[in-house]
Amino acid sequence: MTERPYSVWWFVAYCLLLFEPTDYFIKTTSEKARSIGILMGKDKMIKLIKNLHNASNGQEGEVYCTLFERYINLYNLEDASETYVLKCAKYLNNFDDMIINHLCEASIRYCNDCLETVGEDLKYFDDPRAVLALINPSSLFIPNPEGRNEPAIDLELNCEWEEEHGMEWVIRGDKVLYVGAYHGENPWGEFEPKDNWNYA
Repeated sequence: MTERPYSVWWFVAYCLLLFEPTDYFIKTTSEKARSIGILMGKDKMIKLIKNLHNASNGQEGEVYCTLFERYINLYNLEDASETYVLKCAKYLNNFDDMIINHLCEASIRYCNDCLETVGEDLKYFDDPRAVLALINPSSLFIPNPEGRNEPAIDLELNCEWEEEHGMEWVIRGDKVLYVGAYHGENPWGEFEPKDNWNYA
């Protein structure tokens, strides 16, 4: 029987229809994450972005956060392209040790300043990353790139020491620009670490 010349191309086209432009998988070695991953060859892979859909005020979905080993909310409310959304999601999952340590140390400064303000005992950590156990990430907000190609992270988090105002992390250009109470900061703004409200 003669093979139809277009059968392979029809199959490829069909497969492409099954995937969204933001479908991207990352390898995981975390036992916690492996339970929600899928098997690809010998590796267990996590879908980076899932359930991305149009909502009344933009796009909403979920993005995996390797640092906390869980999915968090993703909001694209400023009409960024799906290519840029994916770029920010990848960046969120590729922080180097310097950035992570900086985030943790700044979070501890924020924590102890809040505790000192209300007269509670300060917290001390043998390993700065132990503070992550007191933090629960909530949402990643994708900024309007405004013609830029650089990914920027605007992350809303909950923390045990400040339940009312929570915490916000802003990272851009491999630098931690803002750590402090959540104010919905502009990731493209100018940040001064010396400001008493910015613990970065």
